[in-house]
Amino acid sequence: MLSLLAFAAFQSQAEPLPVVTNQPLREISRDIYQLGAVRLDKSRRTVQFPAQVNMKAGVVEYFLVNTRGKSYESLLRTDIEPYYIHLAMLLIGAKGTPANQALSNAPSQPFHVNRPHNATNVPPPLVIQGDPVTIELAWETPDGRKEARAEDCIINLSAKTNAAPGPWTYNGSRVVDGIFIAQREGSVVAMIDDIDAMANNPRPGSDDDQIWQINSNALPALNTSVQVTFKLEPTSNK
Repeated sequence: MLSLLAFAAFQSQAEPLPVVTNQPLREISRDIYQLGAVRLDKSRRTVQFPAQVNMKAGVVEYFLVNTRGKSYESLLRTDIEPYYIHLAMLLIGAKGTPANQALSNAPSQPFHVNRPHNATNVPPPLVIQGDPVTIELAWETPDGRKEARAEDCIINLSAKTNAAPGPWTYNGSRVVDGIFIAQREGSVVAMIDDIDAMANNPRPGSDDDQIWQINSNALPALNTSVQVTFKLEPTSNK
């Protein structure tokens, strides 16, 4: 078994995280480990954890939050602590956004609030960088297991279609004054730009909080338990 203190040592280029528990990382089988309710597979480069359907209709700013987060505007909610998810992602090879002074100094607000159209006196938004990840949901029904990609659960009202298929950006939130901000804020996957969330939506329109609507037809009933899978994808070397 590895303690979280040893687990955090895998971070290589990441900023140090405050370790707040010594819960062990258990080896289930070759390359598969369990950290609380989070399961990671190093060979498949996946991290899985449980969540629940939190909203079935309306416009959202978040795809997934911890129960401490903005659940009133998030499709999913989870009881899993953000630092467990992040440590698991680090172990499968995620790097997140490289630490830099601009990132550390950027305000949480109003960074993810809409940028005025055609504004000439507003600083350009901070580009959120990170690792490409696919996000998938799975749940059980009387007819068997159902699956959906995260983007199929969201409609882009501007484009009048589902959110464009493709990866999301795992930026890993940030550490400011020794505080892992995603742990404090409970922000896991954001639909609109949020450097304090762990993963972000890289699609055009990520600066607009009025266009991302829940696709209720793609989801099970409210409060249904779902399995969330983050899969770390290869980085393009174009």
